Amino acid sequence: MEPTDYLGAGSRLQGAPAVTLAASAFAHELRAAPYLWPGLGHADMAHLAMLVDAGIVTRADGAVLLDAVEDLQGRDPNALPFDPSVGDVYNNRDRMLAELAGDRAGMIHTGRARREATTIAWQLACRERVLHLGAGTASLLATLVGVARRHRDTLMPDFTYLHHAQPTTLGHYLLGFAWPVARDLDRLERALRLVNRSPAGSGSVNGSRLPMDRALAADLLECDGIVEHTRDAMWAPDMALEQLAALVSLATTLDRIAEELQIWNTEEFGFVELADEHTRTSVVMPQKKNPYGPAYVRGAARMLLGTFTGVAATGLTASGQPDNRIFAYEAVPEALDRIGETVALMADILERADFHTGRMAEAAASGYSYATDLCDLLVLETRIDNRTAHRIVGRAVRAAIDAGEPIDADALRRAAGDLGLDLPPVDPAGIEAAHSPEAVVASRLTPGGAAPGPLGDMLDALEERAARETRTWAEHPLHGFPARIAGRLRQIVT
Repeated sequence: MEPTDYLGAGSRLQGAPAVTLAASAFAHELRAAPYLWPGLGHADMAHLAMLVDAGIVTRADGAVLLDAVEDLQGRDPNALPFDPSVGDVYNNRDRMLAELAGDRAGMIHTGRARREATTIAWQLACRERVLHLGAGTASLLATLVGVARRHRDTLMPDFTYLHHAQPTTLGHYLLGFAWPVARDLDRLERALRLVNRSPAGSGSVNGSRLPMDRALAADLLECDGIVEHTRDAMWAPDMALEQLAALVSLATTLDRIAEELQIWNTEEFGFVELADEHTRTSVVMPQKKNPYGPAYVRGAARMLLGTFTGVAATGLTASGQPDNRIFAYEAVPEALDRIGETVALMADILERADFHTGRMAEAAASGYSYATDLCDLLVLETRIDNRTAHRIVGRAVRAAIDAGEPIDADALRRAAGDLGLDLPPVDPAGIEAAHSPEAVVASRLTPGGAAPGPLGDMLDALEERAARETRTWAEHPLHGFPARIAGRLRQIVT
């Protein structure tokens, strides 16, 4: 390698990077090149605008540099000859820029640290992906609400500890995932606001003596404003954590749906049949139709949790260290891409799944899941305390399981007698009604309940929310940003 091929050659550094350093650290940083490359061009454009506006770079030189930057911007980073012996993507880009603009290429570094350019590029990469993920998550919310509305009357047993708890409907069950997804959209919106603050013009740590118009750069980058403190702009670890925390929350919801779909898909449950397109067969057991789609969702969620932990750990360091970004440059955009794909997969799985409503309704009527209603009935009709009612019904359930029979008024009276209690008369019709899953569901009239009234209110509210979120993310003004910045800069330069 010629000494001029690496930054610092012949000045502070007398030797080229070690082969081991290039093969490990620099090669790792270059894996982030596909994510950072577009934003590095936009960072160059914003910085060039400040330099020309301040008179530090002439308009003539600025025009030459802009031509070179636009040339690089049109190149596919996956096809570029990145060389780890030159360094990271920033250093490789510097060499390519010099090949196009000669010594003028050095002007682009005036008053700007490597970290500033790569931070801008990383934020822009994340911003674009958060926008895409927001749109996909809004679509997932719409799918959940749509499937829930189709199954608002589909009876099923709700579960705790995978045991029958109380009768409910599939529609009510699915909305238990829709609300967290709606909150995840709030989290993504907060993450977008944070990542959409410009660090451009920060200098390095304590600012710059050059008259950089940071507001101008922020405007060109279409950010909501600047990251005020210049040192914070360079090192803030919470920007990565805010995004990953939102992804972990979303992935947790995806995993919970996938876990239960995989259980429901078993012959033992028989609640759902997944579309063939979301499964794959066994190589050795031809009768099997494996729920591969939900299995992938579960794995993706677990991998994301590992990413969050790893990126969080890199932030546990003295400030001013590069640890918290060396790995985040690749890890965060990659995580955004992966979860975006996983969200789309889960929406497709839910939309095309065949829920076995007859099997669900049959299961809803089994397992003595009306026991809670019997407790409530005893409290309301006899005015005994709930703990006593719980003991009586629990004793009746145990006897009914042994006998393989439902619980009637006589069974409750015998259970009370076994406990040394004298149970006042209870209306047999009320006990009979409690055996009906439809009646149990219809009695859940409080806000958020499974009865048709409150369930319909939630469906309407979430349907409206999904439509609003879909419009908001699809029509966000940041869409199309890359096509606008070069033209705006050309006006400043010329």
